[in-house]
Amino acid sequence: MLATIEAQPMTWVPSAQAPTAFAAKCQHAIDAIKQAVRNVKITTVACSWGKDSSAVLALTLEACRQLAEEGIIAPVRIITSDTLVENPSQAKLNVRMSARAIEWAQELDLDVKQEWVTPDPINHYLVALIGGRSVASVSGSDATCSVDLKIRPMNKVRNRYAKIYGAHNILTLIGTRHDESEQRNRAMTARGESATRPTISDNGSLTLSPIAHWSESDVWRLLNGSPRQTGFETLDFAPTIAHYEAMGQETCHTLSFSDSLKAAKSPCGSARGGCFICQKVSKDHSMTNMLDHSPHYEPLARLSRVIRAGHWVPENRSFLSKTADDQNRIRIFSNAYSPDWTANLLKWVLTIDAREDDRAAAMTEKRGKPVERRFPRLLQPEHEMLIAFMWARYGVQEPGRFIRIKEAIAQGKRWNLPTDEEIDALEAKANKKLMGKTLGHLHSRIPVTKPEAYRDNWRDMIDPESMCALDLMRTESGERATYASGKGATHDTIAESDTIECDLSSLREADGSLGITYHDFLWWMEMEQAEGTHTHNDEMNFLVRNGIIRARKGYQSTLAAYQHYNLVLHDLRGRSPITTLADLLSHPDFEAAPGTQKTRASQPKTEQLALL
Repeated sequence: MLATIEAQPMTWVPSAQAPTAFAAKCQHAIDAIKQAVRNVKITTVACSWGKDSSAVLALTLEACRQLAEEGIIAPVRIITSDTLVENPSQAKLNVRMSARAIEWAQELDLDVKQEWVTPDPINHYLVALIGGRSVASVSGSDATCSVDLKIRPMNKVRNRYAKIYGAHNILTLIGTRHDESEQRNRAMTARGESATRPTISDNGSLTLSPIAHWSESDVWRLLNGSPRQTGFETLDFAPTIAHYEAMGQETCHTLSFSDSLKAAKSPCGSARGGCFICQKVSKDHSMTNMLDHSPHYEPLARLSRVIRAGHWVPENRSFLSKTADDQNRIRIFSNAYSPDWTANLLKWVLTIDAREDDRAAAMTEKRGKPVERRFPRLLQPEHEMLIAFMWARYGVQEPGRFIRIKEAIAQGKRWNLPTDEEIDALEAKANKKLMGKTLGHLHSRIPVTKPEAYRDNWRDMIDPESMCALDLMRTESGERATYASGKGATHDTIAESDTIECDLSSLREADGSLGITYHDFLWWMEMEQAEGTHTHNDEMNFLVRNGIIRARKGYQSTLAAYQHYNLVLHDLRGRSPITTLADLLSHPDFEAAPGTQKTRASQPKTEQLALL
């Protein structure tokens, strides 16, 4: 249970005209916000611009207005996380309502600003899935996606404020409600969330849930209500209401746009905004309903369906662990997605982006003026290069596969998403029984000793003074640049950053665009890697030594571990294939886990699976 701060008694002097019961409820929440705001130096509102966080923001703006009448100007920062896989209509709504809120605050001379945050590129949802680092967060699993896409980026902003004001002087207002679900109720209770007394988090900052005990109808009553009903004037939330009704949710009939939009297909409380690619729901009715009004979202909705349908299919999984243990063994269990499945996902995502670009270019030519894309790009070039790096470091894809797919797209190749029938067939292949079990180990025969340092053999062949040597490879005095770790190991140098990232700044033109220099680099990468004759370590080193991949100081030890891991895979692959589960179970160096049988190579794959 988190500690709480005792609030002073709430007081509210009603106006001459008796307020409605709901107006009194609103003012009670406003008073709680005012009291909490008085005790801190800065207030943040965690605002997704969904209905609940919008209600909290409305109450906060009114609380700040009332404080301003008392001579108190309270700094408020609206923090919104753009997950980069937002429902496009939600993303547009966020921008529209943010501008409306800032304009409203400026008219009242309030200190309110918007902070937009995005996940680190390495944590991009599609980068993690396609790159082979993780699988989709599905119903019943931990919502790790929410942590990577929203919580961590927002905490970075709060940590920045903490350095300025001190964590104890930061208040965060959130829109959690007990009646959202039993799971939410339990979590809020465990955290000690309160509508009147801020809780103290582990880092010392404060959190208040001003609508913790509100019902969903209360939220809609605020967003739909008149000043007579709510007791105060606030933003016009008509765009928010229209957005929810387009997703198929009734907004409690206090104000409806159903005349212009198709009638809601599900009862109040069923629609959800946010990520178009969310797999935490068994079926995203909200996105499906929006296709009636935004048919160009169909590829996005279909991609989400495909990911959901393929999640539990064994052939779509890589059964290799991402590390080798001290005995050079590879654990065999259902891990990230398989090489073929991640390659297909990349092909489909790049195709969606390319076709939208094709459409925008064709419409621009037809109309004689620029025509924008109808939804944001799914993957930026930096994200694509991070996928290339992850494919190389995990060593399960065929060498050169990334740049071959990238070049095919550039040459006009497009891959169609699966049809409805193909999606149904994919779902029929699901087998959850194979997921999560350790089936055994592969034993490599290479020497047990792991390399102590990251080394790029290409640098061994190039004199630091050579014109071919990159700046990263040499010191200012012209000697070969190295990095000495705290453990005494001497590594080759890497470009440094706070986190693993792709840096294409050296390939950008003066205006910031990726032009001929970037395409020259892709051409060079294709020349080097497309034939697939180089190793995974060669591909990884190519990106690292060119400064395309940057990481924290000391990441060399991790790169060395991946180099060793790839050598183990190369050794195992040299004696027998290790691509599919059937390959692994019939590999001569496979040792079954206790309680499972080692299968014969001659057995059909279906029989092998049945033995498990």
